[in-house]
Amino acid sequence: MKEEFAVSLEETRERIKTARERLGKDLVILAHYYQNIDIVRAADFVGDSLQLAQRASKQTEARYIVFCAVSFMAEMARILCQPQQKVFHPELSATCPLAEMAVIDDVEKAWKLLTATGRRFVPVVYVNSRADLKAFCGRNGGFVCTSANARKAMEHVMGQDAVPFFFPDENLGRNTAHAMGISDDEMFLWEPYEEISPDLSGVAGKKVVLWRGFCYVHVAFKPSDIEEARKTHGDINVIVHPECIPEVVRLSDYVGSTSYIKSTVEAAAPGTKWAIGTEINFVERLRADHPDKLVIPLKEWGCREMARVTPQKFLAVLENLVEGRAQPEVTVDPEDARYARVALERMLAIT
Repeated sequence: MKEEFAVSLEETRERIKTARERLGKDLVILAHYYQNIDIVRAADFVGDSLQLAQRASKQTEARYIVFCAVSFMAEMARILCQPQQKVFHPELSATCPLAEMAVIDDVEKAWKLLTATGRRFVPVVYVNSRADLKAFCGRNGGFVCTSANARKAMEHVMGQDAVPFFFPDENLGRNTAHAMGISDDEMFLWEPYEEISPDLSGVAGKKVVLWRGFCYVHVAFKPSDIEEARKTHGDINVIVHPECIPEVVRLSDYVGSTSYIKSTVEAAAPGTKWAIGTEINFVERLRADHPDKLVIPLKEWGCREMARVTPQKFLAVLENLVEGRAQPEVTVDPEDARYARVALERMLAIT
């Protein structure tokens, strides 16, 4: 888009402000914590996946919802908001690589083989997933979960004497199960890329079935990064996201969702030191917001897909709305939306 390179950042900021004022109550802007600082400043609500799902479900009056994140989050808003509302995303092609690691055909194949063993399984899909996988869970008595409530979802399933079939993030599932006292020997890892059907004879003794998928941002953090931070800064607190590998989680002082990381650092005493293992935009904002504390990234590593949502593309969406120009909306297949909403509402009911 030529205009993106022709407009200065300062002018972009002023035009965003003007467009927001003209749209007034017709507009609600939702932004993920990992977004660009100028987008975050312009947003009505900023949060992690759970917080934004809750907000999206409550925006019943605005005509337009502009969701600044990766595409599956905008789809989630489309599923949860009212039929007459329109949802827009500044960069529809900004997908989540983790969400692409599980596709419906592979999940249905796994489901058929697992349920044929005679055990009762309940699917739990991480919010970082396609709408049709959320719909699959809605059809099959399952749930959507986020990193903030994965444990609640798993406990709810196990409380029904069932086995969670958790996908697509292996590390979030494994770390959540560890926190519940479940050992690796009690977990079964589904390999979606194997040509040969797995030997399911061992599933009978397992408490959780996981899917081999991962977030490329969070698996970049290594135990050596923690060792280096402690060597350099002494008694620094290490806090990481549960999408990190279990070895990193085990060595950390605190583990939790993005909103948990934010609230923990905010509540910490002045003068404390924090090394944070998550997306760099978010860490840099925490550092700027808390100059009374030492806040550093465990490693400078960002999400390329989130970065594709720029202030200039965001501005283009807003000005199109002001001028009444046609632009692509976020859409979800109606049948998928129906059942995905069921799975999302189950999540919100137990949160």
